[in-house]
Amino acid sequence: MNVSLTPELEKFVENEVQSGLYQTASEVVRAGLRRLKDDRPAHMPTVPKSLKELEAQLLQSIDQIDHGEATDVDEMMRRLRRRIKAARG
Repeated sequence: MNVSLTPELEKFVENEVQSGLYQTASEVVRAGLRRLKDDRPAHMPTVPKSLKELEAQLLQSIDQIDHGEATDVDEMMRRLRRRIKAARG
């Protein structure tokens, strides 16, 4: 498998190998992929299992909005557009 990296990521991988923590670039990439795989469930949205759970989530969201903890809508839309663009290839 061939993987293309941005210059910034390539430099990061090289620095990790030079640090002595990893022997090869492949080890760095594998470690990063393992971390991504392990973290994935934490970033996945949860689907409410019941109407009561849905209502609780909605009330929690309303409380967050009331306390100024809402997500920046413009940033959310930028992230969503990037995900859609990436999924389309």
